Amino acid sequence: MSFEPNERDIAARMAQTVGQAPRIAPLPEDNLPPEAEEAAVEIRAAFGMPENGFMPESFRQMLVHPELFRGQMAIGIALAASAIPPRERELAILRNAWICGAPYEWGEHVDMGKKRCGVTTEEVERCTVGSSAEGWSEHDRAIMKGVEELHADYAISDETWSTLAKTWNDKQMMEFPVLIGVYTTTAMQQNSVRFRLDGSNPGLTHR
Repeated sequence: MSFEPNERDIAARMAQTVGQAPRIAPLPEDNLPPEAEEAAVEIRAAFGMPENGFMPESFRQMLVHPELFRGQMAIGIALAASAIPPRERELAILRNAWICGAPYEWGEHVDMGKKRCGVTTEEVERCTVGSSAEGWSEHDRAIMKGVEELHADYAISDETWSTLAKTWNDKQMMEFPVLIGVYTTTAMQQNSVRFRLDGSNPGLTHR
């Protein structure tokens, strides 16, 4: 059901998903096709990047399919301004990334969670264990459990739903399974295309 590797498994998963060259090469930054360049202008504006600024390799990989990238960015931006509080959103994404065995997603969101959302190193470590880890509040444990249930049964149980609904409103409850679905899709894409880790992202070893 879940990806909960020991150290040897981490090495094997990293070798599988990021240890080889990408299956789809990124577009050259200085020679984007017209359709990709048009999408790049929109994406730079959405992220507040300089008009002719650096475009990360992962973006240039996704620009191979500009229409798809636009759709992915639209829902990504919507979720970044989500109803779910940032710290809780990042805990859910981290648990999801670990279950998916997604080095790129995991490493990026360890940094994002710690630097922007107040997630601690101890909480990052707990996300590798999930709902059974010691130290969670009732609500945070239910977030972990909800992610696990969505992967195991594609549905949140009545018990977990009731616990989350003590704190979250209907809008947040509606958003939660979509959040996990979107980040599972992202993990599948990154793992399958073999997005390369950049120098600041060590992948599944990151804490």
